[in-house]
Amino acid sequence: MKKKSVPLIQSVPCERCHGTHVLIEAVPRQRYARGRLCECFPTPCHACSGTGFILRRDRFHREMAASCPECVGRLQRVELYNEARVPRRYLHSRLKVTDQDKHNAQIFSLLDAIHRNLPDYLRTHQEQGSTTDDLKGMVLMGPPGTGKTHLLSGFVYQCTITHGISCVFQGFTELLSELRQGYSDGKSDMEIIEPHLLADVLIIDDMGKGRNTPWELGILDTLITERYNRDRIVMVTTNYTEAEENTLRERVLSKDRSEEEQFLSDTIRKRVGERIYSRLREMCYFEELNGPDRRQVD
Repeated sequence: MKKKSVPLIQSVPCERCHGTHVLIEAVPRQRYARGRLCECFPTPCHACSGTGFILRRDRFHREMAASCPECVGRLQRVELYNEARVPRRYLHSRLKVTDQDKHNAQIFSLLDAIHRNLPDYLRTHQEQGSTTDDLKGMVLMGPPGTGKTHLLSGFVYQCTITHGISCVFQGFTELLSELRQGYSDGKSDMEIIEPHLLADVLIIDDMGKGRNTPWELGILDTLITERYNRDRIVMVTTNYTEAEENTLRERVLSKDRSEEEQFLSDTIRKRVGERIYSRLREMCYFEELNGPDRRQVD
């Protein structure tokens, strides 16, 4: 008598986290997106039975306790995402195939290649104390609304949640505000800037925005120069490009408003100065992202 075949039960990915076991949410009254383990994550953990440790054998076949990559490792990656400070507006940003279109396909592919190669790059840096110059960051230039911040927010998600790489996502004008507040609290510039220097990847959003005072350029110079000297990856978004023809045009009025309005078209080179521009040129790919304003609703 033949045994009846029992159909295999196929697990259906959680609709909330899509099988990642990680939820990224907006928390009331908080500026940044927050990650946590999804309720679908098994409790206790199937890998370590809730102990937080698993036994592994080293090359001498000795048993050694190691942190569980399923629960402890996943929690550590969630914490890395939370420490990256991704704005809550971009909590759904990923580098998903559905994000690609004819306007951003080249940028998308380059970002994907960078985050996939980062683990080996960082491992080489840790083991040998130096790295080759074959992996660069990116200066992503283009008009407002073309999706630059969305793509780099997705890049942060892939670095932290997928690869366990530390990131700091920093709006430049927000950093300036934090520094001014720090002076009132008795903090030095370096106390506030230090986390930006230690992270594996620093993302500077809206570089060049602001009044472009010597103090602002000094802060930017410190960030870029220190990252340059430490062989650390820098990613940048900016509305300024390398050509006056397609860079950001800003309206300028005379002090007495007697003259006709004029437009200032600074290139990124003029905006940040030769010293910063030269370092960025060595550290980063310079890419333009054009296309429609994605913030405009048809």
